[in-house]
This record gives sequence, structure tokens and C-alpha cells, in this order.
Amino acid sequence: MAKLYTAKEVTSRLRAEIDAGRPLFAPNCGFGLSAKLQEMGGADLIIASATSYWRMKGQGSLAALMPNSDINQILFDLLPEIVANVSEAPVLTLSGAFNPLLPHKEHLERLRDAGVSGINPFMIKIYGDETVAQMDKIGIGWKREVEFIETAVKMDMFTLAYAFTPEEAKVMASVGAHSIATHFGSTVGGLKGAASDMTLEEATERSQEMFDAALQENPDVILFAHGGPIEGPAEAAHVIKNTSAHGFIGGSAAERMPIEKAILAITNEYKNILND
Repeated sequence: MAKLYTAKEVTSRLRAEIDAGRPLFAPNCGFGLSAKLQEMGGADLIIASATSYWRMKGQGSLAALMPNSDINQILFDLLPEIVANVSEAPVLTLSGAFNPLLPHKEHLERLRDAGVSGINPFMIKIYGDETVAQMDKIGIGWKREVEFIETAVKMDMFTLAYAFTPEEAKVMASVGAHSIATHFGSTVGGLKGAASDMTLEEATERSQEMFDAALQENPDVILFAHGGPIEGPAEAAHVIKNTSAHGFIGGSAAERMPIEKAILAITNEYKNILND
């Protein structure tokens, strides 16, 4: 059963890895077996997410953005099997902050009661500026995501905030986010990967711009990179070596693509056992 940690305890665990010269890795998780294997492999954080849930249904990450389901209800239903398969790694959730009928404090208390030590708020900015601007006008936009972080900080829950721009990174750091992650859209690669025109070098340069903005507000903030062309260990290593990043968040790169490769390979192997 997963342990429940305070924000300080999670931060201390991550800092111990950083001080030891080891990169941080925070994979997304869509079912219990993933959680068990991710922890066995050394994951520093395990992030339960509705995007992972949809990927495990054979769909792409963007399926979670459509009105197919309530992403928070998916997490409430998914958490028992995630928490049951984790022993030491802190569990976070990619929870949405935008339901006006679900107050932040009540939402966070429910997550904590389920064994969750922190949040990685679902990134409304992935919908694009025009849509987000309309959401902001009716009070369910990015401001609620910022407020979600603020409330979690006050409740001593660990917070990992996504940023798409330096200004967003600065704001999230200023309201107390313990960690900031760059986000370059859904990950490319595999059977259901997203399309992206961004190069790895561009992602690396833009990551550092966001990291610099966050570090100006809080020199102790923990930094992650995620998404777009950062599709595997080699790409993650490139970003970490060439920026201030302490680690990498893996969505498709941590779960969907490894599963695709493993099942394809073993199925082909069984089909060819008499050909050797």
C-alpha cells in the first residue's frame, strides 16, 4: 500500500536523488501493474492519469481531452489499484482543477484520503490559447489551475505544475509550486503518438527559458521536462544534460510505447518459434 507523504517529505526524497547525481523520473500510470513495475524500476514519483487510462484503452493521450469521460472520476476509480501496488514511491495525480462544482479543498482531501501525496494538475493550456481564453471568461480556465496549486501547497501536499511558457513557469513558482515541468504537447512516436513540428533542440532551448523563469522566483524549485519530441531515454538525457532539468516526466514514453514494443516483440517471437 502506498505511503502518504507531506510535501517536505516528497521534496526531501527527490533532493536526495538529485544530490546523489541521479536523474529524476516520474512516469504516468494507467493501471496497477504499471505502478508495480514502475516502482520496481526506480520511479521517483508515480503519476496516475486519465491520459494513461485512455492510452491503456488503445487510444491516444488526446482522448482524455474530449468529453468522453470525467477525468477526475477516472482517477477516483483508478486510485485503489494504483495505491495497492505501490509501497514507497509517492503517488501523484494528473487531476483537473476546472469543475466549478468541486471545490479545491474538498477535491484534495478526497485525493489524500485515497493515498495521494500530491498533484500534477491537468494542463488546461493544452487546449490552445483561444479555447482557454473562452474558459477564463467563464471562470473555469487557467486561474483555477493556479489556485489548485496554491490550495495544495497550503494543505502540505506536493505540487508539480506544468508550464507551456516562461510566464506560466514564473507564476506557478511564485505561488509555491514545489516543482515545475515544461510541456510540449503529447509525445510523438509509437502507434498513437502525436504529430509535432518541434525539434529536440527547440524543446531543449525552450525548456531552459522556462526553467530560468521559475528559478528566478524560487532557486530551489525542482525541474522536469516533458512531451513533444522528448520521446525516450536518449532524448530525455539530452535535455537533462543541456538544461537545468533535474528529471523527466514520461507519459506515452513511460508506459504506452514500452508496452507496444514488448507485446509486439513477444507475439512475433511466439509466432516464429518453429522457424528457428
